[in-house]
Amino acid sequence: SFFTTETQVHEIFSRCGVVKQIIMGLDRIHKTPCGFCFVEFEKREEAEDAMKYLNQTRLDDRIIRLDWDKGNVLAENRQYGRGLSGGQVRD
Repeated sequence: SFFTTETQVHEIFSRCGVVKQIIMGLDRIHKTPCGFCFVEFEKREEAEDAMKYLNQTRLDDRIIRLDWDKGNVLAENRQYGRGLSGGQVRD
């Protein structure tokens, strides 16, 4: 959801393990949440548990979809999403 907070994300994902970092996705222009985030765990096994138990569940009345990130989460501007426009758009 565009209104889900980092606290809510932490609350649900910490059920699977120690959350090392959460990066909330932001609209590149308005700097407002745009419906995605990166969650990094201390251990890979904890991330695997999150994929197993949380994928396709509900958070903030929306179904969440988990994917493995193939890029560098810590890279500059990753929180602005994909493509030139940012957000969840793939352009």
